[in-house]
Amino acid sequence: SDFLAMANIGMMDAAFFVGKNELLSWLNDLLSINYTKVEQCANGAAFCQIMDAIYPGEVPMKKVLFEAKLEHDFVKNYKVLQTVFDKKQIPKHIEVNKLIKAKPLDNLEF
Repeated sequence: SDFLAMANIGMMDAAFFVGKNELLSWLNDLLSINYTKVEQCANGAAFCQIMDAIYPGEVPMKKVLFEAKLEHDFVKNYKVLQTVFDKKQIPKHIEVNKLIKAKPLDNLEF
């Protein structure tokens, strides 16, 4: 599958050297949002939206809490995301406890 090919990209691949501003620009364009910091992805909603863009109709977007501000609400969004990963057989483990802390590098690497 295409995803498995992407999952096996080596650490020295050019994909790992894209700047965060370029990634934010891509994310804002894709999702029609206006994030200014990678940390804004910490609530998980943007990750759910990305998966919805890749697999239209497969993400139960009505369960996504877009205005989530508290960590326990962030976790609910990551559960939605993990369900989609499992359904699509994407072997990516979501390190929820790291991502909800809103540290830029953790969210950028994910």
